[in-house]
Amino acid sequence: MIETYLQQAGNTAKPFFDELAAPGGEVREHWKKIAHAYDELGLEKMEQRSREISQELRDNGVTYNVYSDPDGINRPWKLDPVPMVFSQQEWETIERGLTQRAELLNLILTDIYGDRRLIKEGFIPFDLVFTHKGFLRQADKIKIPGKFQLIQYSADLVRGPLGKMWVLHDRTDAPSGAGYTLENRAAMTRVFPDLIRENQVRKISSYYQTLKNTLTKLALQNKENPRVVLLSPGTANETYFEHAYLASSLGITLVFGQDLTVSDGYVWLKTLRGLEKVDVIVRRVDDIFCDPLEFFGKSQLGVVGLMEAVRQKKVTVINPLGCRVLENPGLMAFLPRLSRHLLNEELILPSVATWWCGHEKERKYVFDNLPFLIIRSTYRSNENRPYIGSELSKKQIEELKKEINTRPYLYVAQEVVNLSTTPSLIDNNLEASNAIFRSYVVADTEKQAYHVMQGGLSRSFPAKDGFIISNQSGGISKDTWVLGPLPQNPPQQPVSRQPLRQVKNILPSRTGESLFWLGRYLDRAVSNVRMMRIVLKIYNERDDEIHPETDQTLVILLKSLSALTGTLPGFADEDQVKLTQPEKELLSLAVETGRPGTLAQSLQSFLTNGYAVRDRLSLDTWRILDSISEELDLMKENGDNLHKIYHNLDQFIIKLMAFIGLNNDNMTRASSWRLLNTGRFLEQAMNTCTILQAALAIDVKPDVEKQLMELVLMSHESLVTYRYLYRSTLQMQGVLNLLLINEDNPKSVAFLVSKIDEHLKQLPDDNSEGSLSPARKKLLEALTMIRLCDVNKLVTPDADDELSKKKLHDFLHHLITTLGQASGAIYESYFSPTQSQYSFVKSNNPLPEL
Repeated sequence: MIETYLQQAGNTAKPFFDELAAPGGEVREHWKKIAHAYDELGLEKMEQRSREISQELRDNGVTYNVYSDPDGINRPWKLDPVPMVFSQQEWETIERGLTQRAELLNLILTDIYGDRRLIKEGFIPFDLVFTHKGFLRQADKIKIPGKFQLIQYSADLVRGPLGKMWVLHDRTDAPSGAGYTLENRAAMTRVFPDLIRENQVRKISSYYQTLKNTLTKLALQNKENPRVVLLSPGTANETYFEHAYLASSLGITLVFGQDLTVSDGYVWLKTLRGLEKVDVIVRRVDDIFCDPLEFFGKSQLGVVGLMEAVRQKKVTVINPLGCRVLENPGLMAFLPRLSRHLLNEELILPSVATWWCGHEKERKYVFDNLPFLIIRSTYRSNENRPYIGSELSKKQIEELKKEINTRPYLYVAQEVVNLSTTPSLIDNNLEASNAIFRSYVVADTEKQAYHVMQGGLSRSFPAKDGFIISNQSGGISKDTWVLGPLPQNPPQQPVSRQPLRQVKNILPSRTGESLFWLGRYLDRAVSNVRMMRIVLKIYNERDDEIHPETDQTLVILLKSLSALTGTLPGFADEDQVKLTQPEKELLSLAVETGRPGTLAQSLQSFLTNGYAVRDRLSLDTWRILDSISEELDLMKENGDNLHKIYHNLDQFIIKLMAFIGLNNDNMTRASSWRLLNTGRFLEQAMNTCTILQAALAIDVKPDVEKQLMELVLMSHESLVTYRYLYRSTLQMQGVLNLLLINEDNPKSVAFLVSKIDEHLKQLPDDNSEGSLSPARKKLLEALTMIRLCDVNKLVTPDADDELSKKKLHDFLHHLITTLGQASGAIYESYFSPTQSQYSFVKSNNPLPEL
């Protein structure tokens, strides 16, 4: 396998540098042990290990969202089983270069928002900074106390044809990928433990510990016990997985913009217990989206007034707002001179050759060599795509020149580098693919130095000659191994241990709402699955076609299914075609995600809410969620086959029950657990009442009624309980007592309502001491109705009643209404937002003249 790869690498016509193959056709020294191990495995076992890695990542819920791709939401993360490898000697140079570059950019950032001497003295062109959208005038003269302004830094490194490492991009605004790096290493360690140990691959955990320590020391106000949050754009963001993963790993709270508000100059987190002050914000939202009051007025991702809170030194935001100005690729052309001026050092890691078009001489060079260059906007965005000169026609080149001449300060040109190649397992073959390496650097406030992760996130792309490699364009991630032991550090002073103090578990109200609806959709799916199984069982056992006059049991079950799912009129339609030929409607109720109330829609909503609170759920829980998602995809594939769907329903019950059992076993009895179960029990109580009303509160023949009672008990997993409890034939009074009144039965409405009240009693309550909240009052009303009801009277008609079940029907209707009012009161108490912070900000554009 390795021999074949060496031959292919040696036969290339272009001057590529290969990470594994030396020019003489031999394996590079630091690759030898790894290459030998892979050669011993062979392609077949390598492919097997690759599948194991993919399974590990799927089990852990590692995903990556690809924009503008219908299959892109929650796409499985791809990891190559062959790592990017750096030798110990080579890494020492890279590490020194990254530290130097971080220090240099930190000084530049401090100056740009400070005295601006570098601009005044001509080291940085005026136009390069002040025309860049990343320069935020609102952040002028704002400084984080201490040496460091640039807290986190990432650099994308590539290797040119001669083996020299170049910096392709500087990432300073909200650098991503550190969470994926940690998960990549975990997966590789599980699959290749011996290989990692034998090659002395350096650990990357110290980076995350340093990051956590630094975050806790950046608080300006509450230094003893600071509250740190990670601000995410939301679940639709491409890297939302790592936002939740990092928040969970670092022990900080994951928040969205809607979770935060500014009042009295401070930033507050909206929680179930009220407002909690925030001290440090680790933002993964681009700076101009962070405050719609001062930046992009239409942003729904940020916090109104955040910039003012920063200005008043009431909160620390990292990286600081405005640091995206350092991502201007035009700045790369001036870094060598700036390094000599500020550090009195030559740049260890040079940038890819860059020409800023704002200077006439450089612009002329760019125009003369445009077919051999890549043209970029100075401001990176989805709209500003780079131009690859070799791919442009003559007409396009002329149009580009006109565009550059119009605003030359907005464009840079860079050399097209033949990126190095590295071995990757592609289509069961070891092939050379282009590679790019992203490093991670964090400020260590204790040591007053920058700390470089001993590894990073590498990405490869199957096609050679590519200069743009990204996950959005199909890149595959690779773990990055730095070989050799860590250099010996001088003995450290013993660290004084502070008393262990338990941190109060703060639950953002938005997270609480997602947990509440997670429980609602969970039990909605369970009820739908159980009822559909009963319906399909009876439907499959029928002797011939359905006749509403003769097959009354099945007709009532079909109508009950429509009532339970809320997909009315459904089978309750006056048109009898659906009843006589129910297959189309049953298939729709199973697999249509776009139709509210269907099983597929309930399951999809359940998964969506689970995804929104993934930082609150355990790894095993995520594996169950992933399994449910896969089963949902299988059911959609079986969308025209009721027999196969019946099998899917069996699997759903097993997996949904596993989810319930695991969370009951693992979750601490805190607000999150109580809200999830409040949602579950409320949905279950309402669904039970709905089924009882639709299936049993109607006048039918005794034999039909008996069959319906049995099936309703089966759908509630209570048939065996009834038999042991009453040891008699089925009677309506017994069924109603078991499913409505008996508080020893966990399936009864009375039991469920009393449990909801217990949970709400433990949740924060704004009502004065001794008084019940509106939600608990409604629950008490419902519970009192049930406890005081006489089931004999409910099923015994008065002399003037035409329908014997009218009292039961009306009672259940009243109970459903009361529970619905309790649901609304719960929402109003805990989740109903006050006036939206965004309602005050529509646009920061000047108002038109009247």
